[in-house]
Amino acid sequence: MAGSQWARIAQRLILETLDIVTIENLMASVLLHDFAIRMGNFANAFMLSGLITRMTQALQINLEYNTDILCKNRDVGPSVTGRESRRRLMWSCYVIDALVGSGVDQLTLVDEKDMKIQLPCNERNFLQQIPCLTETLEPGNWLKFIPEAEVDASNLMSNVGMMAHFIRHTSIRKRVLRYIKHLDEAIVPWEPDSEFAMLDADCRSWYESLPPSLQFTPNAIYIRKDSSQLGALCVLHCAHYQTMCDLYRLGAPALYKLRAAFDFPPEQQGFLRHLQEVLFDAACALATIIGETARHGARMLADSWLPTITYDSCRIMVYHLTQILDPRAEETKNITNETLPLLKSNIESLKLMGSLSVISNSLCSAAETMLDRSGIGSEVVAQNSIPDDPYQPNGDEDPSAPDYVLNPLSIFRMARKSIPERHAPEKAATSSAPNSAVCESSIDPSDPSTHDPERTASNEAMFGQASLEELQTLFMSDLGWAWQPADTAVGSGIEGAGLLPWAGGYPVTQAEPWLPVFPFPQQN
Repeated sequence: MAGSQWARIAQRLILETLDIVTIENLMASVLLHDFAIRMGNFANAFMLSGLITRMTQALQINLEYNTDILCKNRDVGPSVTGRESRRRLMWSCYVIDALVGSGVDQLTLVDEKDMKIQLPCNERNFLQQIPCLTETLEPGNWLKFIPEAEVDASNLMSNVGMMAHFIRHTSIRKRVLRYIKHLDEAIVPWEPDSEFAMLDADCRSWYESLPPSLQFTPNAIYIRKDSSQLGALCVLHCAHYQTMCDLYRLGAPALYKLRAAFDFPPEQQGFLRHLQEVLFDAACALATIIGETARHGARMLADSWLPTITYDSCRIMVYHLTQILDPRAEETKNITNETLPLLKSNIESLKLMGSLSVISNSLCSAAETMLDRSGIGSEVVAQNSIPDDPYQPNGDEDPSAPDYVLNPLSIFRMARKSIPERHAPEKAATSSAPNSAVCESSIDPSDPSTHDPERTASNEAMFGQASLEELQTLFMSDLGWAWQPADTAVGSGIEGAGLLPWAGGYPVTQAEPWLPVFPFPQQN
């Protein structure tokens, strides 16, 4: 394909010199990983993610170069810019590993406890080469080797920008995804001391801690656009709402594959409705953010994660309108009329992303087909047609395989689909039919017609309802190593050249948010 020759040459050069581990080669590998995802080459992206992690381990850039964080001795070690570039590079690798791992221990290679570097500073300090102290990944902490007397704790967070907040959110997201994949070990979510309650509180706390300059407000939108950072602001907020969707998927076990879905007793039906409402609200918030960002041009939607976030937003909204709400209620019609423009906005955004990511075109086509077959906006809504993965293998899936708990278009699952000689443990030996998905609709379950298979079949034939297989839907979002235990390490002697751009750090007065600071009601 035109424009990809540089990537083939760069990858060949890296693979031919695997024994030469340099900062420059690592930076090139990160760039190639992003390019592979955009081109839909998920197997290549998956393998590159492993190479990237091994390079970081060999270079030990998970550790500060030395204890002179403020660069008081300019004759020793990299420059201020060089040190900060190495930190940003390592944190970029951490994010890559987190997105590839998707909360599956078997696929995750980087552990937070080994990240013994401080968070990236804001753009002002970076561009003006001002050395500063910031917090580490754990809120309220800083590097252990820095004497407490030298630290002004009140200024640490003022030195960070958008990238640092995104990294902290990524850490929370990893825990959310791991929780979703281990529900069989979890406390029931309606308990106040449950893992769900703690993760929900962490997500809310993170979002509420964003400074005014990082809120999705009209002022921030135009200022970030002027500084070429609107795309990063969009991704920051989309990441949050996507994580909320992943956490609150507990209320939609028929939509998502859950290894051990909870059974909600009658007295917890209010909590179940709360989960479903928050899931729907988060999907609508995603559509609002992406739609507003799209108004400023396609290049603002350049991040390779946005196409799948946009599609997932569509999928959740369609599911809620067709499965959760009572089609006979007048309120349902009002909600549908309010939601339909968001669905169409998502589809238009996917079309805009088509020139930036190969998968966007497929997701756009799938979203259009899903919306058409769901009947939303017409007189007849296809009830009981639950969006599912059209690429699901024949037969039952083995819940013990990583594939089972990953989103169908996660990097790992898409990579395995392109490997012809793959072993297929995701297919269980049994040929029994999978458990039928139960519609979590608010329709009265005592109505005998809802349990009558003959009446259900006749209704499907009468309205031309889309079957589970016909509904075109996709979904994506989503080893040990004894690193040196010291907080710092002697540098490799190889200075990192080049910068990894990111957004962050500028003063803006408080403004009215484009969206509520946190629009979701807490469950009492």
